[in-house]
Amino acid sequence: MASNLNISQQKGSDVFYDVCCSVCEEDGIHNEGLFHCKICFKTYCDECVKMHKKLLKDHAVSAKSDGESWYVANKVDDTIELCEEHTTERLTRFCEDHEQLLCHLCLLLKHRQCSKVFTLAEQAKSNSQRIRLVQVTKGIEKSQKRLKDMVDRGKDNIKSLKASYEQICEKILDERRQINENLDRLQQNTIRELESIHERLNNSIEDDTKRCLECISKLKIFGAKLKDNTLPERTFITLRKCIDQTAAADLLLKRMIKKDGTDIKFQPNRELIQCLADCTDLGKIIIGDPQHNVDPNKIVSIEEKSEYNVRTATDKLSCAIRGIFTTSNRDLVIADFTNKCVKLLNQAYKVIDQVQLPSYPMSMCSISSFEMAVTVSQYIADALNGIHFLRVDGGKIIRKQVLKMNHACYGIAHVDAEVFVTSGTALYEYTMDGRLVKKLYEDRTGPSPVAGVGVSPDGKMIYVTDLSNGMLRTLTRDGTITATFQDPAFKHGWLTDNIHVAATGQVFVCGDNSISQVDTVGKTILNTISVDIAKPASVFFNEETRKLIVGFWSHDNINEFKTKTVPTF
Repeated sequence: MASNLNISQQKGSDVFYDVCCSVCEEDGIHNEGLFHCKICFKTYCDECVKMHKKLLKDHAVSAKSDGESWYVANKVDDTIELCEEHTTERLTRFCEDHEQLLCHLCLLLKHRQCSKVFTLAEQAKSNSQRIRLVQVTKGIEKSQKRLKDMVDRGKDNIKSLKASYEQICEKILDERRQINENLDRLQQNTIRELESIHERLNNSIEDDTKRCLECISKLKIFGAKLKDNTLPERTFITLRKCIDQTAAADLLLKRMIKKDGTDIKFQPNRELIQCLADCTDLGKIIIGDPQHNVDPNKIVSIEEKSEYNVRTATDKLSCAIRGIFTTSNRDLVIADFTNKCVKLLNQAYKVIDQVQLPSYPMSMCSISSFEMAVTVSQYIADALNGIHFLRVDGGKIIRKQVLKMNHACYGIAHVDAEVFVTSGTALYEYTMDGRLVKKLYEDRTGPSPVAGVGVSPDGKMIYVTDLSNGMLRTLTRDGTITATFQDPAFKHGWLTDNIHVAATGQVFVCGDNSISQVDTVGKTILNTISVDIAKPASVFFNEETRKLIVGFWSHDNINEFKTKTVPTF
């Protein structure tokens, strides 16, 4: 049908027609199309239209000479048939040499020397060029899905960018407040010193002035008494006191002359002024993830604990929080195992939305700033086993897609464009569309030797936990074990994904009564965090807010710990 509206060229000539005869063109002959059938939707030359009228007398045929009724004039422009380079020209040819659709201008200007140029009708009939419609459709659907995912990621990135922008604005204001507080402190200290010096000097001048007045008064009295005709002894005493008072006055005058004109001056702190003058900003704005600059082996130390109830009216059983995730706008998403749901909590830890799952959520990991993946599984291979992709949008949890798995799904971690899933006995690597990349690791020696999984932010290290033996294994991306660390603190009485690797690289492993922070090599416990509630089932650490959030088995409360990080020595 596309060829009906195209400009065609006679082979071996430069004669072009607005429309070609559909019948002739199928035989490689290029005659001008002068008639159009509205039923067949084909064009015919003078000769072919005669046969058409004989065979199909009831079909409505319009002629080019009919003017506005001619179908080319009335045809709604279909841009898919237009050349992308010459946007007003229709496509008429296909060049196999360059794998390119051509209009007549493309042919004249760039492809006249090409040996394999065919009409669209010829190309459509060529078996060698046909592509199965199903394959094309699947390819289109796959591309559309990937592009849609990128659009969603773009939206997430915009939200995350806005959130980071607002957070940085807050930090800039905090920085300014701290500077203002320090400047206020310096100002107050300087003014206090000024007031102290002023008071001391002022008191000294007032004291000296008072003594001067006292000396003047005494000298005046003594001078008057010397003129009196009194006894010689009394005259001598008065004379002696006059001499002593005059000497005292001379000493006072000498001391006051030295301090005469004393005032105070201010000498600014040039170092401070120069330091501020040398600064060009309050801090650097870094494009990219500042978490890459964080030492992943900094010890997370607990400072303060808060407890929040996350049970809702629709929950039939006590909560068991198996997964925790924080969005970039600081809403909290938790996976409730016993109630088979995922809950969305606002920053005040109030449940504002929840979605039910077909089976038990075993673990959860982040995919992007607003998207997460949840493993859903029975304890054995089951039709419900799989990965559910969810996203948070407008205060709601939105279901995106489900990937079915032919094995039990426990732990899950994500990095780059791949997810890592444990089955209890094996660790698998999948693409985001559910294609198995490979089985990275397998251990069938116990009931749950491959339970929890975490991946370092750079994707180079993979951590796997063995619950019954209390073991942490560290693997490279190809599945090679680089470290095996056994400690009773890693043992857990329930089948759970008991490991969390923070976005900043810190590694946390839950045991029955504590949480261990392990070094990134997987060989040393850096810190042990005790918890008041038994059986911690999930942990999430946010370096930005410095909060460690812990969920528990069979308990309606989650704990939020405010923390500080200290370097290891």
